[in-house]
Amino acid sequence: MTPLDLTKLPDFLRAQRWFAGKAWPIKSVSVADHVTMELGTCSFTLAIIEVAYELGQPERYQLQARQTPDGLVSALEDDDCVRAVFNLAREGRVVSSGSGRVVGEWIASTDSGVALPEPLSVRRLNVEQSNTSLVLGERVIIKVIRKLEAGVNPEYEVGRFLATKTDFRATPQLVGALNLEGPAGATLAVAHRFVPDAVDGWKYTLERLRQEKALSERFLGEMRELGARLGELHKAFASAGPDDLAFSPEPLLQEDLQRWSASIVGELGVTLADAGRLHADLEGRREGLIAYAKRLAHVAPSGQKIRIHGDLHLGQVLRSQNQWLFFDFEGEPSRSFTARREKYSALRDVAGMIRSFDYAEATVALEGGQPRGRVGPTRDAFLEGYRQATRGAPFLPDSDEAFDVMLRAFELEKLLYEVRYELANRPDWVRIPVEALLRMEDAQ
Repeated sequence: MTPLDLTKLPDFLRAQRWFAGKAWPIKSVSVADHVTMELGTCSFTLAIIEVAYELGQPERYQLQARQTPDGLVSALEDDDCVRAVFNLAREGRVVSSGSGRVVGEWIASTDSGVALPEPLSVRRLNVEQSNTSLVLGERVIIKVIRKLEAGVNPEYEVGRFLATKTDFRATPQLVGALNLEGPAGATLAVAHRFVPDAVDGWKYTLERLRQEKALSERFLGEMRELGARLGELHKAFASAGPDDLAFSPEPLLQEDLQRWSASIVGELGVTLADAGRLHADLEGRREGLIAYAKRLAHVAPSGQKIRIHGDLHLGQVLRSQNQWLFFDFEGEPSRSFTARREKYSALRDVAGMIRSFDYAEATVALEGGQPRGRVGPTRDAFLEGYRQATRGAPFLPDSDEAFDVMLRAFELEKLLYEVRYELANRPDWVRIPVEALLRMEDAQ
């Protein structure tokens, strides 16, 4: 039996920034698994709790808390507890839980050794809403995953694959993890090398676009380099052998193209029904855009399906010491782990990054900066770097025409997602993807 007072949990949860269910009435909170951690000077309960709401689906969360005379408090506010949790991973320890066990893992490959200072400093990052991130010794960043899903966490799986099965190093390397095994199994935490003084690609690109009225060769060279790094990431994913079922490439079939095409056509119908009320000119483009999506189904299949980043944009890369690094391999948060782990065309990642260039330029234009006209050269430089790094790669289409048709279809898919997102979250921004949709149809 967990020593936590379950009656206090709803109030405790609502006070946590990572709890996503603040707006919904809680019907009940139950404990799916728990373990009492007695870790030197620190003791607390690690609990996997299931929150049932009056409406909607239940959710599972991880919490580390202890009961005090004043109520429940988060154990991760205590530096000793943070160090103790980290050491579970660092020492590869195993701790039994109510119905399973917590397993620490430290990836001891030759180039992942991290020299950690003593005493180990703890710094909390307050940039995330959905997880808890802590920097230890300014060398390692550990992310405690709050909202849990059944199945293999893609961030852990991809990070482990890249660190142990490939020589791809343009990423903050995964060095450790905590996993819960058993009926409530889930990845509880991941630890990566911390990259100091890094700026994310979105902020970096915005700053460059604000400063450069005409794009410099330096900036275009950086975009070529970004494309090349993405090509190297895809080659690393495609390097898995046939025995590694989660990563080994699979032939791209006609039925894949037909399925993806039909999905985009379906999304078009839903999106235009919503957006057409605000942007009447979109409705007149319906048939042209549908034809655009249907071209994907008629491409002669070639290439392969591979694991991809799955949610790639400028905010998912870092610029550090004049290098690009890819991070955050969780995939699209709105999709299930199973869906995020599906193999796909590598061009879906390429399309996501290209759409991000358009957003960056549009953002600067909205600020009163330069008018449009710089996306084309940026896109061309990025694609040049990507094509050069992947020349002859078996996972790409074998003709330029197929490459272009597939890339455009995935750009359209991303655009439709953007329209729906902006309508729901930032209606003032919806004109960015809508204008891109109109330009796309004009370009046919």
